[in-house]
Amino acid sequence: MAINVAAVIFGTAALYGKLDVSPFWIVAARAGFAALALALIGACRRDLRGVAAPAWKALALSGLLLAAHWLTFFVSVQQAGVAVATLTFATFPLFTVLVEAAHQRRLPRRAEIGVAVVILVAVALIVEPRGGEQNLGGAAAGLISGFAYALFWRASQRLGSMAPTNVSFWQNSVVLVLLAPTLLFAAPVPASVVEWASLVALGTINTAVMLLIYLYALKRISPSTCSGFIALEPVYAILFAALFFHEPVTPWIVVSVILILGASFTLLKLEKETPSPVV
Repeated sequence: MAINVAAVIFGTAALYGKLDVSPFWIVAARAGFAALALALIGACRRDLRGVAAPAWKALALSGLLLAAHWLTFFVSVQQAGVAVATLTFATFPLFTVLVEAAHQRRLPRRAEIGVAVVILVAVALIVEPRGGEQNLGGAAAGLISGFAYALFWRASQRLGSMAPTNVSFWQNSVVLVLLAPTLLFAAPVPASVVEWASLVALGTINTAVMLLIYLYALKRISPSTCSGFIALEPVYAILFAALFFHEPVTPWIVVSVILILGASFTLLKLEKETPSPVV
């Protein structure tokens, strides 16, 4: 139940990109409210800690990559819609495999290359060239978001000795510090009560609370099972976008969802079967 709730909450995050607010404000507010919520949670649980000097480099890098991932993702939502943004971002398992292959200094295997072709076909099905520059630009931003997330995941692995909530607090703090100067020039600015309430919800519920629910589930079921449920994010996001914003769900989107989810699960299986490199 917990991992299903986390997947649903994760899937609704894309909907906040429909706000008439600059992506810089969306991401900065998300990071700020998430950091505040995690600070309060950490204070209650007494597990909020400082950062040792050797960890600051990895922490700063992961925060920078997180900011890049969130910014490009919400740019994609605003330019091309929820379906294109979530499906192009959902290609991140492919980028993760490529990043890991580069780290292990090996070439991708035939199965990984085959899955990559399937993912590229799936992306091509949802990118309509006649949709104009907005559609193509949004798809490109979604792919960059997936790539940035793969790098973020890799950089965060170096922080494995820290508590996850502590890591997330500092990463969100880094995002806020990085983006704060840009808010002087970013427009549109959140103005209404609804917009500010939405940003508070994005930071607290969709970021801080979702993390706690995910960690709760992770202690009780395997990481691969958790990853499988979280991979359903595009399905929930597309359904909610159709329900609340009347975004069309075309047959090509359905085919693309099936292809990308199938490819993601295949990559997850291949990753489990890959032996750890000898150091």
